[in-house]
Amino acid sequence: MPADDQFDLDTAVDALYARPLDEFIAARDAAVRQATDSGDRLGAARVKRLRKPSVAAWVINQVAREHPDEIGALASLGDELRAATQDRDRARIRALDHLRRERTDALVRVVREAGEVGGRSVSSAVLDRMTETLTAAVMDPDAAAVVRAGRLSRALQHVGFGIVDEEGEEAELVELRPATSEAGRSKDAGGPEDGERPKVAEASKGTGASRAAGRSRPKETPAADKTDPAEADLVAAEQAVEEASARVDELEARRDEVRERLRTADEVIERGEGEVERLDRELERLAAERDTVSEALDDARETADEARTDLEALEDELDDAVERAAEARRRRRAARGR
Repeated sequence: MPADDQFDLDTAVDALYARPLDEFIAARDAAVRQATDSGDRLGAARVKRLRKPSVAAWVINQVAREHPDEIGALASLGDELRAATQDRDRARIRALDHLRRERTDALVRVVREAGEVGGRSVSSAVLDRMTETLTAAVMDPDAAAVVRAGRLSRALQHVGFGIVDEEGEEAELVELRPATSEAGRSKDAGGPEDGERPKVAEASKGTGASRAAGRSRPKETPAADKTDPAEADLVAAEQAVEEASARVDELEARRDEVRERLRTADEVIERGEGEVERLDRELERLAAERDTVSEALDDARETADEARTDLEALEDELDDAVERAAEARRRRRAARGR
């Protein structure tokens, strides 16, 4: 098979988890078809088993891509913390744990202040899960690896016995590892000549011995993927989990949307109530001012009525005075003529 026709599993999975959340299922199915067409039935089966990320996991995956240095610093901090724990250096442990909280809070604060990731709004519940996942990445090296890779399907929590996902189940940490141990067998079996095609690691559950046991299981073959009833049952069970999880994601998204509508409505109500109170105060002031003006107007009208009466009386008196003055002038002229 020409090299250009080979299915690059690592690149395909990385691109899958980097896509918008709503495109995951369609993109995964397309990757499965591409792997099948290239003859990589094992790769196709393993890609098909990848679960659609929860909203929180998708947000964390994008944050890991946007802030690789901060995520890497937290992972390195975990290495230092484990070394200090092994050395029983309590002062160092306290200092590192304080630094862990500072760096975790700083990264979460960046996302909170942005209010969205990749165009998707980020709820307080998602921020809480992000904090838990970053803490898990510090506490567990496998969790750190998958967080740094940006390939979470569920947010993580660190509990007393290891790492669990946001649903409280034993975490499945999906990451890609080169199949270097199978290079010779791949070449002998007629696989790619360089024997370097990457594979998806078996889902490593929990921590410590349980992960070691998972990595030591014999590798599956394409034939087993095709015919093993247990594999078919697992695929069916994972499909059911994925459908239920997709429903949870849908409801969470709708809940977040309704919460946002409620928050917006509450803000409008708060502003409206404040404006009503302001207008009520203004109405009270205007009513008092109106009463004052009305009283002044009544006084002015009374004064005007009194003045009008006085004016009429004065005009009558003035008419009499004018008439008397004219009569006096006539008498004076008559007296001068005699």
